[in-house]
This record gives sequence, structure tokens and C-alpha cells, in this order.
Amino acid sequence: MTPLTHLARPLAVALLALAGILAASPTLAQGGDRSAAVHGLTQEQVIARFGEPERRHAPVPATGKHPTPPITRWDYADFSIFFEKRIALHRVEHGKFPPE
Repeated sequence: MTPLTHLARPLAVALLALAGILAASPTLAQGGDRSAAVHGLTQEQVIARFGEPERRHAPVPATGKHPTPPITRWDYADFSIFFEKRIALHRVEHGKFPPE
């Protein structure tokens, strides 16, 4: 066997493991709807895309020695969006955890 043949099997195993990790990513686990991505959008852009939220929660105040930026949550019918200051961080789908 050549040295490259010895590398083929471990490389194949590593690639399969990586594929499993990528398949379990939150975006893919939520159906892979890339249009639902909100990271980096401003609050105005979120309103333009999804409309007004059903509820806007007050910012969570900073506490402790190391103050953090205010975190705000907007609730829509099927999901919530979390903001740091005025920039969207995450969209979280409502439902059971873990998904069935």
C-alpha cells in the first residue's frame, strides 16, 4: 500500500464526521430556510421583512462588573427575534425542544 492509501480511510471517516456535524446545525435542523436568517439585520429591516411584531419585550438591563449591551426580544406568531441594541442576533422558532 502507498502512503496515500493509508490516509484515504482516516480522511473518509473525518469527512463523514464533519458531514454529520454540519447536518445537525441549527439552520439545517430548522428546515434550511435561508430566507429566515436575520443575523445582522437592523430592527427596521426586520420590520420590512416580517412586519410589526406581536410583542416587543423591554431590553434586559446590564448587570455585574462587565456591563453588556441591552438585549431585546420581539415575538412573532411562530418565532422570536433577539436583538443586541438595534441589530438582530438570532431568530428562534417556537415549538417543542428538541424537535421531533
